[in-house]
Amino acid sequence: MMFRRSASFLYDCLLLIALFFVITAIAIGFNHGEAIQSPAYYLALYVVGFLFFDWFWRHGGQTLGMSAWRIKVEGSQHESITFNQSLMRYLSGTLLFIFTLLYVFLDDNNAALHDRLSKTKIIMYYK
Repeated sequence: MMFRRSASFLYDCLLLIALFFVITAIAIGFNHGEAIQSPAYYLALYVVGFLFFDWFWRHGGQTLGMSAWRIKVEGSQHESITFNQSLMRYLSGTLLFIFTLLYVFLDDNNAALHDRLSKTKIIMYYK
């Protein structure tokens, strides 16, 4: 399960990096070709990352990487996740990244810390 989660995350990071490249190219154009050093720019990228994951998680329960590796996120009662769950999952997953991954090895159900905090779970499925 950890391998699938990691592979899915890597796949999604590649997609997100491509999106960041496009946003940065547009932003540099508006900045007259100069490097962007504003904290607002980094905050905007963080928000775009959230919007990326939030949209996929709440519309079908899986990102493109999750779909490729046949895993899905859902609420603890097998329902679609809410905006608040998605927000908690993203914030805790990004701000507590190393801790949330280490928690997987301590949890009996192989749940990450951000799964527990957001009351969500990852399920595997087979076609």
